Amino acid sequence: DPTAARSHGELAMHLLRTGDEVEARRALERSFSTDRFNRVTFNLLHMLDKLETFTVVEEEGVIVKMSPEEAPVLREYAVPMAREALRTLSAKYQFTPKGPILVEIFAVHDDFAVRNLGLPGMIGALGACFGRVITMDSPKARPPGEFSWQATLWHEMAHVVTLQMSKQRVPRWLTEGISVYEEGRARPEWGRDMEVAYAAALEKGKALPLKDLNSGFTSPETIALAYFQASVLVDHIVKTYGDDKLRALVTAYGDGLEADATMTKTLGVTMDQLQGGFDKTVDQRFGQLRAALKGAPDMERLAAGGPDALRAAATANPGSFSLQLAYGRALASAKDTAAFGPLEKAAALVPVAIGEDSPHALMAQLADDLGDEPRAMSEYQKLLAQDHTAVQPARRLAALAEKLGNAEAAAIAFERLVALDPYDAAAHTGLGRLAMKKNQAEIAVREFKAAMALQPADRAAAHCDLGEAFLAVGRAPDAKREALAALELAPTYERAQELLLKAIQSKSVGEPRHDAR
Repeated sequence: DPTAARSHGELAMHLLRTGDEVEARRALERSFSTDRFNRVTFNLLHMLDKLETFTVVEEEGVIVKMSPEEAPVLREYAVPMAREALRTLSAKYQFTPKGPILVEIFAVHDDFAVRNLGLPGMIGALGACFGRVITMDSPKARPPGEFSWQATLWHEMAHVVTLQMSKQRVPRWLTEGISVYEEGRARPEWGRDMEVAYAAALEKGKALPLKDLNSGFTSPETIALAYFQASVLVDHIVKTYGDDKLRALVTAYGDGLEADATMTKTLGVTMDQLQGGFDKTVDQRFGQLRAALKGAPDMERLAAGGPDALRAAATANPGSFSLQLAYGRALASAKDTAAFGPLEKAAALVPVAIGEDSPHALMAQLADDLGDEPRAMSEYQKLLAQDHTAVQPARRLAALAEKLGNAEAAAIAFERLVALDPYDAAAHTGLGRLAMKKNQAEIAVREFKAAMALQPADRAAAHCDLGEAFLAVGRAPDAKREALAALELAPTYERAQELLLKAIQSKSVGEPRHDAR
């Protein structure tokens, strides 16, 4: 029925989730011709119009679409990351997903939401996966430091594998648990966001029974806990039964068995029977954290008693993270070096603390305030080892490392900045110059190209950076082009003149390679 607007609209939504955007548009246009007042249809057509302007890169079974404004920089990171994730996860799960895998990255969050549901919103969501299609926020969709788009991409690529392996029948606890688990396997710091919160939930008796784990994803109050607890359960399954059993479990759901039948067939236990072993694993993994978080005192009452009350409480309770942190914070606010004592104790008690509750963050800031730059640099590095979205500490570490000439710390800072905020030209430049010093010219080319695409303040120097990197990889014609571009901006720039001379003298001069910037 060509006049069935609702049916054509629903068909379009299903087609979008398979990646067939051509047929989806046709269905939407049929729907719109009959009902021009349907918001979802209008939104989806407008979204598809935007998608037609996107830059498209296809490599090794992955198609990545991104806005043309972001593409010059983002393609250098998103495409290799998508390929690496697909290759790594396919090998681990011994399963090759049906491709190509379509990855659409949106610079505006509401465009991402419309792509998935037809309406703006989905405030808490960063990415979505439909088996062969991944949609997600780009680094520009949210303020730097609010999330890791790379972790999101890896997470969603894990869904590609588990959804296809199970013929879309895998329960949510297992597919989400595997995705979060694989984040931590890929980059340890990606998996630490919820460790303290989960230990606190255990201590308060608010952890979810395994039989209720799937329902935990339906409540705003428990969804974050459910994600992390599911990953802990996956880790328990792998360590207790092995990777092969985890693969078998995912595959078995594709056979259409009920949950307990699937668990019994692959692991030899029901979910209820799994609870006992899981509890022991949790006690071993989180026991020390739980003890450190035990019995948090009334901080408002203690704070009202002043520093003496906090000192007495912290001295009497050396194993209390909250007391050591509160006492250290109070001393740090007064710029008192004595704060390092309780803050170091707090860091030892809960080494995975992140954000405002990180003792390393407080110690880094205190050392910075006191002018102890080596100590500040050390604490910022310890913070970044745990907190993968700490963008401002990474910026400060970069500045300190450059000032103190610490190349290792500078590399840590610049790599984190590029990961969180790929539109920071200075970070790309810094990372590129470090790469040149390490004779990693190919990396330098990538970083300097990104910096150039971001319109750096000193464009003449940026052209020389890129030209010198081109020369180092044997691309003398491209080096010559960059030298000439620099000289157009600054005709007396000696560095550009020297680069031009070296490029001309190079034996590799030939026809220029037309390289997209």
